[in-house]
Amino acid sequence: MLDSDRHFVRERGDPPSRAAPPTPHFTDILVKRTLLWMFPRSVHPNHMSVARFVLTPVILVLLYYHLRGWAFAVFVVAACTDFIDGAMARTRNQITNIGMVLDPVADKLLIGAVLAWVGYRYLVVQIILGFIFLELVLLAVGLGTAPKGDRARPANAFGKTKMVIQSVALVLFLISGMFKVDPLLTVSQYLLWVAILLAFLSGVMHIRERLSGAQKAAED
Repeated sequence: MLDSDRHFVRERGDPPSRAAPPTPHFTDILVKRTLLWMFPRSVHPNHMSVARFVLTPVILVLLYYHLRGWAFAVFVVAACTDFIDGAMARTRNQITNIGMVLDPVADKLLIGAVLAWVGYRYLVVQIILGFIFLELVLLAVGLGTAPKGDRARPANAFGKTKMVIQSVALVLFLISGMFKVDPLLTVSQYLLWVAILLAFLSGVMHIRERLSGAQKAAED
């Protein structure tokens, strides 16, 4: 139930310059070859996260004025920045502590705000929104209580998959709302239930890693 999109682990005293470069994922290589060539190195992953913060209210304004086609297009762009900034950070070795905080907060605000607008009356959406609120609170608590020298750690596989599924489900929500396609609405709800399961598994992994870290610290 506790999302581990970003949590904190103690560094071993290595300065940032000696940190091992991150290992790119297969999807990172694909994004690099298809999209990253358009972004100069002066564009950093944090810029992508900030773009999601800016685009979220734009989407809500478009939905308010019933410009669902434009809202859908802007949401797709905003969701794509999540994949772009992750691939950019890992392939260009531009991972930063502040980026590991900005990225999940931007994700949660984007997903939460649009989900609340388009589907709050559905139980599965209300549960997802509850998870998102809890995750933001836990992230804030983690930032406030993390010892000096701790750094953020990237999302585990369950957290990353959950974000992808939530984004796909929300796209289907928007499409079904624009074109009144009821089967897509049903599929999107099932996907959100899967996202809830992944959030739970992500939280279990988070707790296990925290307990394992505490046990190691006690043994040392």
